[in-house]
Amino acid sequence: MLALGALLLTSAFSSHRTALRADLESTAGRMLWVFLPYAVLVLTNLALRLIPSTDIRSATSVLMLGPLTAMRPVVMGAGVLFGISASKLPETRFLGVFILGLMLALEFALNRRAARAQAIEIRRLV
Repeated sequence: MLALGALLLTSAFSSHRTALRADLESTAGRMLWVFLPYAVLVLTNLALRLIPSTDIRSATSVLMLGPLTAMRPVVMGAGVLFGISASKLPETRFLGVFILGLMLALEFALNRRAARAQAIEIRRLV
């Protein structure tokens, strides 16, 4: 909702809406060059886990999914920075950095929540 609100406000107060829309579309297209290969890697490894083999599941977790999860904040930053690097309008750059901040904040919050849930589960078991 915050991202949508920022987009709508930026568009509403922009004096060059058509250029802003084209710049945002171009920026989003550039971001896909980073985000799509990452998504393909993750989905491919998740698909490999459908094979009923403990060895393959363990290997995908240790060799790919673990490192890909650790790299996720870097991929977020690289994707947004690559996208906004060719943008022509400051509004596009602002929105990109704002959205990156939201993505990283959500990543941090979800990691904290998962860590707390895991700690509670471990205390319950021990």
